[in-house]
Amino acid sequence: MSHTTSTDATVEFLTLLLGPQRVSIKLPDREAHSRDESFHEPHPPDVVVWPENAAEISAILKYANAQRIPVTPWGSGSSLEGNPIPVQGGILLALYHMNQVLEINEADLQVRVQPGVLYDDLNAKLARYGLFFPPAPGSGDVASIGGMVANNSSGMHAVRYGATKDYVLKLEVVLPTGEIVTLGSNAIKTASGYDLIRLFVGSEGTLGVATEITLRLHKVMDKLVAVATFPDMAALAQAIYEINRYAPTPAAVEVMDANIVQLVNAYSGLALAEVPTLVIEFHGTPAGIAAEAAIAEEICHDNGCPSFEVATAAPARDRLWAGRKEAHDAVKHLNPDCHVTIGDIVVPVSRYADAVAKAYQVAKKHGLRVYTFGHAGDGNLHVEILTRKDDPEEQRRGEQVNAEIVRYAIDIGGTATGEHGVGIGKRQFMIQEHGPALAVMRRLKQLLDPQGIMNPGKIFPEEGPQTRTRRTEDSA
Repeated sequence: MSHTTSTDATVEFLTLLLGPQRVSIKLPDREAHSRDESFHEPHPPDVVVWPENAAEISAILKYANAQRIPVTPWGSGSSLEGNPIPVQGGILLALYHMNQVLEINEADLQVRVQPGVLYDDLNAKLARYGLFFPPAPGSGDVASIGGMVANNSSGMHAVRYGATKDYVLKLEVVLPTGEIVTLGSNAIKTASGYDLIRLFVGSEGTLGVATEITLRLHKVMDKLVAVATFPDMAALAQAIYEINRYAPTPAAVEVMDANIVQLVNAYSGLALAEVPTLVIEFHGTPAGIAAEAAIAEEICHDNGCPSFEVATAAPARDRLWAGRKEAHDAVKHLNPDCHVTIGDIVVPVSRYADAVAKAYQVAKKHGLRVYTFGHAGDGNLHVEILTRKDDPEEQRRGEQVNAEIVRYAIDIGGTATGEHGVGIGKRQFMIQEHGPALAVMRRLKQLLDPQGIMNPGKIFPEEGPQTRTRRTEDSA
C-alpha cells in the first residue's frame, strides 16, 4: 500500500498539538530513531514526536490515518529484528515520556504501567512489595514494557513462568483510527469473547499503540542456582529432557556450548570448564528448592555430569550466573570487526542438541563462525553468526546460514522466533511457518488498519514497495 509523504503541514499540525519541544525534524533526532540493536539497515523517520498520553496519540493517529502517513511506535530501540525501524519514514512515536508506574495493586498482585517504563526499573519498584514481573528479557535494563508487549518478549524464566502474553490482563490501546479502546479486565481469567489481548501482544505495533498495560505479578521466592557440566551436548540434552520430564520445573534452564564458554572465559576472566554447561535456577521455599536441586543433580550425574555446583546466597548465585549472562557481550566485544547476527529459533526440546549440531554444520559448510547458547528448558536456541564488516560476500553467506538454520527449525516443528519477534528479519519465513494462516493474519491487519499506516513493512512478506518517504527537512 502506498503512503503519502510527510509534509510541512504535518509538522505544523504536530507542533500545534504537542508544542515545539516535543516535535523534531532535526537530523540527529531522526537518526537516533533510525535503527534498533539489530544489523538491519537504518531508515530515519520524517519526524519524531514525544507524546505524553493516549489523547495525544489518538489525535496523531487520527490525522495520520486520514493523510495515509506511516506511524511507528518506539519503546527503547532494544529490539533485535528491526521491529521498530521506520522503514517507510513517516511519524515516529517515541514513548519515553510515558514512563510512569500508575498503580501497584498489591492485594491482587497486579501493576498498571505506561509503555515507556523499563523492565528492570519496574522490578526494582515491585521488589519493595515482594513482587516481580517474570519474563526476564536479556536486555532488561533497557527493554520497555511497551516493547515487551509489542514483541511478546521473554527470556531466561520462560520455561517456568512463560512469556509476556501470559501476564497481560488489560490493555488501553489506541487504534489506527484514533479510537481508544480497553481490552481485558482485572480478573485473572475470563471466558468472555475473543481474546483480543493475545491478538495485540506480539503484534509489533502493526495494529495499534498500547498506552496503559495492566500486568499480573508473581511473589518473590527464595532462589538456588546450580551449574552442571557435561562431556558432550548429547549427554546435556538427555539431562534437559529428563529434568523437564521427571523433575519439578526449574525457573531457568540455560545452556552454553563449549565454544561459548571458552569465549566467556576470555572476555570475563573466568575459569569455567570449557565443556557443555547448564545453568539451572530454582525458585521456591528453602526446603523445596533444595529438594528440587537434589533431583536435578541426580539426573545430571546419571548423564555423565562430573561437576554440579550450587549456591543460594546472592553473591554466589551471581558468580554462577556470570558466564551465561555475559555470553552475548563476549561474542560482540571480542569480535569488534564483525557483524553479529543473533538467531532466535525454538525447537522441540528433544531436538535441542540436534539444532546445536545443525548450526555448526551449516556454518562449517559456509566457512563461518557461530556460537550457541540459550534457554534450553523451552527449546529456545540463540545462534550468533559472525561475519566481517568489510566483507559483503561473507555477510551474504551469513544470511544464508541464518536462513538454513531457521528453515531447519521450522521443518522439525519449531518456530523462526521465540522472543525477538518477526520485525524485518523473519518476514521471509512467515509463509513456511504459518501457511494459509498467514492470510488470516493479513485479513485481521486489514480490518484493524485498512490504510496500512501502523508500522508498515513488518511481520508480513511482500507487503508492497518499501519506499522511504521524503524527509520534511534536514535541520541540525
